[in-house]
Amino acid sequence: MDIFWNLGWFFKRHWLRYMFCVLFLILVSVVELLPPWLVGNLVDDIQSGSLSADDIIKPVSLIALTGVLVYVFRNGWRILLFGGAIELGRVMRSRLFHHFTRMSPEFYHRHKTGDLMAHATNDVKAIEATAAEGVLTLVDSIVAGSAVVIAMIWVCGWQMTAVALLPFPIMAWLMFRYASLLHKRFRTAQETFSDLNNRVQESVSGIRAIRAHDLNQAQKVKFKERSEQTNDANLKVASVDALFDPTIAVCVCLSIMGSLGYGAWRIAHGLMTVGELTTFTIYLGLLVWPMFAFGWLFNIVERGSASLNRLQTLMAELPDVEDRAADSHDKPEGDIEFDIQSFTYPGAEQTSLGSLSFQIKKGSFVGICGRTGSGKTTLFRLLLREYDNQSVSIRIGGKQHDSVSLDALRSRFALVSQEPFLFSASIAENIAFGRSGVSQEEVERVAQLACVHNDILGFKDGYETMLGEKGINLSGGQKQRITIARALLLDADILLFDDAFCSLDMKTEAQILDNLMNSDKQQTLVLITQRLTNLQKADQLIVLDQGEISETGSHNELVRSEGWYSRIYQRQAMEIADQKEPEETVEQLAAS
Repeated sequence: MDIFWNLGWFFKRHWLRYMFCVLFLILVSVVELLPPWLVGNLVDDIQSGSLSADDIIKPVSLIALTGVLVYVFRNGWRILLFGGAIELGRVMRSRLFHHFTRMSPEFYHRHKTGDLMAHATNDVKAIEATAAEGVLTLVDSIVAGSAVVIAMIWVCGWQMTAVALLPFPIMAWLMFRYASLLHKRFRTAQETFSDLNNRVQESVSGIRAIRAHDLNQAQKVKFKERSEQTNDANLKVASVDALFDPTIAVCVCLSIMGSLGYGAWRIAHGLMTVGELTTFTIYLGLLVWPMFAFGWLFNIVERGSASLNRLQTLMAELPDVEDRAADSHDKPEGDIEFDIQSFTYPGAEQTSLGSLSFQIKKGSFVGICGRTGSGKTTLFRLLLREYDNQSVSIRIGGKQHDSVSLDALRSRFALVSQEPFLFSASIAENIAFGRSGVSQEEVERVAQLACVHNDILGFKDGYETMLGEKGINLSGGQKQRITIARALLLDADILLFDDAFCSLDMKTEAQILDNLMNSDKQQTLVLITQRLTNLQKADQLIVLDQGEISETGSHNELVRSEGWYSRIYQRQAMEIADQKEPEETVEQLAAS
């Protein structure tokens, strides 16, 4: 029953709703006690032969009125109770989503997407059920059960009531045993469902790779194994579920048998009337629901408790990056200074960045290149504070970047990664995702800067073209250019392009860079790329090797140095020259 205590914050917030809900439940329980008593009196009057036609009108009218009142009160508590449960689900999903948005990448390394989806669906549904059916069964099993027992004692005395209640202590003990077993099995079932959910999500997302490598059959086998595990876990839950109702039914039958037998003996000895036994029997029938509610209560509460424990464990995880200035709205401006002693990803053994220091001037164009795995993307992640490390010092405008709020810090940047992500919405909505209330003219302006405007107009519905999941109906280059347009619309001071042109031809890449450099807004552009021929106009070039700076300077300086940059640049220029007219220079080739 700890779940009701843990959900106390919600019940307190909506105390008026639940107060009236409980009040209506109590009124239903009390009003339902009247018809059995009236029926018992009618039976005695019939047996005595004193019943007249006029005597029937009043009790029948009262019974009809009781039915109307029960209808009104039941309708009231259902609206209040189930409406509250729906609101609880909304609040919990909102909290969970907010928690997801606060967590750093390391959190998503530990938890798979399918598992997180299962928390937000199945687990929240189980908690909703506890706030609805759980409250109903708790109140009804206590209030309705107590009201019926009191009425039974009032009509036929405590001896008759004690005989009727003899089987119920055994039932309560069995319910407790079933509930303990159900808690363990339901938690296991939820975990296996999370695994199955994750398998489906990965298979659907990677369907192209599965088909390309002819892994359809292998994936079917793996899915069947996970599905059977989930099925077995749910069958074990169902096997415990199946014990509740039969146990209650047997106990109720024993109660009725004992009541009728003892009641017949009392009638034979003149200790009670037939009408009183009739009333008592009807009250015993009313006691059946509270007993079922009692068993159902254990079932629902244990399911909800298992799910709430899973959610609380997830929500208890703190972000790996602490927002030390969450209330600050100061936005850092100025030059960016890196001073890194070393950096290693959590759980990794190999150091990603060694000792390096450099500065990025405000409004400059900086190119970062180097071998694969040399730490280029890691610089961006540290700049955006996806990770914190005492050996890393980054200042923006002379201010430590971890001394400002995460929102204020990240609002200065617009990041375009090499793996573009698009939503299942229109192209215009995807471009305007980062800003609300933008005009169509602004959307088209950034699309032109990203050299995707003409492509969009080529679609039947233009900017209103609906995209499939992750933009599946677009080419790789179109996806990248739309994500570039989205970043430009943010109007951020610093643009971070992490190999954002890898799916574009060099002519389009050069055109986009020219558009950015000739833009009216003075923005800092930091470009990670393996295509060196488009870095000729960069103000500063930084070459990384094994996490440290091996070369730095302008394009001309690095070409003359005859180091890694010079060798790769000359090789790429020759490859381009092989595809162009001989009289074109390297500079012309790169610009084309």
